[in-house]
Amino acid sequence: MLQSHIINVLPRHILATLWATQETRISISHLIPSLSNQKDIYPNQHSPSSITSPSFICNELPVRYTHILRLLATLTPDTLQSPIIKNVAHSYLHDICTLLHPSLRYTTSKAFTKVMAGLRQSQSANLIRLRYALLSSPTAVSAILMDNINTIAFGIHLLLEQHISWNEGVKNYPHSICPVEIAYQASIDATKCLADTYGNNQLVPPIAVIEDNISKTAKKKLKPYSDFNYIPSLLHRILYESCVLSLKAHIHHQEDVSRNMNWFQRKLNDRRMSRSISLNVFGGPTSVGFRLETPAPLLNTDLLPDIPRDPLGIPTCGSILHDTSATIINNANNTSSLEWDAFSGWRSSKILASHFGGNLDAVTVDGLGSTIYLALDRDPSLSERYPLRSAFTCSADSPLHHYRRASILNSASDQPLSIQAAAAQLNSFLYAITDNRQSTFNPTPLYHHHSVSLNAAVGHA
Repeated sequence: MLQSHIINVLPRHILATLWATQETRISISHLIPSLSNQKDIYPNQHSPSSITSPSFICNELPVRYTHILRLLATLTPDTLQSPIIKNVAHSYLHDICTLLHPSLRYTTSKAFTKVMAGLRQSQSANLIRLRYALLSSPTAVSAILMDNINTIAFGIHLLLEQHISWNEGVKNYPHSICPVEIAYQASIDATKCLADTYGNNQLVPPIAVIEDNISKTAKKKLKPYSDFNYIPSLLHRILYESCVLSLKAHIHHQEDVSRNMNWFQRKLNDRRMSRSISLNVFGGPTSVGFRLETPAPLLNTDLLPDIPRDPLGIPTCGSILHDTSATIINNANNTSSLEWDAFSGWRSSKILASHFGGNLDAVTVDGLGSTIYLALDRDPSLSERYPLRSAFTCSADSPLHHYRRASILNSASDQPLSIQAAAAQLNSFLYAITDNRQSTFNPTPLYHHHSVSLNAAVGHA
């Protein structure tokens, strides 16, 4: 589909309203299913949350897609003219058109789920493209911008994933889980991934999952994890990425030792490295914690913002750049691996952990090893994390078009964005991503004509 056609058919007043609309923040408690009386439809006696209904998704996702466009609008005009940024911007506009179509929310459940699966793949492809565009040569500004985009994008991914899981019969909704079992499965998956990557099981050490040291009688009384409601796949992904980080550090450290140390130094190091990698799980009154310890220091390159890479450090998903055009949107060749690679890496794991009030941090010291801490709050009513309003403000130092510069004065405060300021920002953004700016697009906002009454229009005619 030609991208210029998308701009021409979009209703500008609706887009301006979405541009200024605030998001509806959700929490884990909103995603917990309720008991159902329709046992013929829901045999497991639970019905999906209203947050995953077609009505809510069709109303909320366009707002969040538009907020990602607002973040992209903070880039300089030259950056907005790059083929990757233009492709991503028009892809989001295309998805907004899909969600705003009146017939979508009234279609069959199977057809709606198929559309949501397509939107999930498109979202993953856009995130991969943005990581290549912003993090190939990362700066402090581009890293923060990508973190804010990932924060909104994960909220979108979560809503799509919850809806698709319910319709596919996958138990991925928030419920009371056992963190020890998920930690054990994540350690096995990470060990297998590294063993397959290096082709040698002996290079990859095992990870010992250790539960908090309490007696069985006390465990039955306290039930430290009975009231811990969380999304299983989310916890697994955070622990998986942390385990991969620790295993990579251990393997690289062993290679450096064998290459640079003499016999006596290697013997001393072997005694220190004989301490296995351990993953401790412990429950507290307000949170559930994880502590991953390894005798090797973490790699600094793994902690920095970067493009998607495999455990060997080779860039992945590079083939998607071949399908990126400044004039054509083509997401037909996307694969399911993009949905996994979109949130790969340490920075993405920190965003996933903090989305519902958690915290993921790492401490590494040469000669002593490293420790990764993960704390997840037990309170399911905590609202999801979202970028601050200041993140949507354009930089006054960039050579902006005068309409964008004027809209900064209206959006710099913490007050909600007005329709007039949103219209100015939207028009200037669409103007910046248009191919032939002078001939195909007029950035002058003409939204005041929508308020003219029919009698006045006829009288004027």
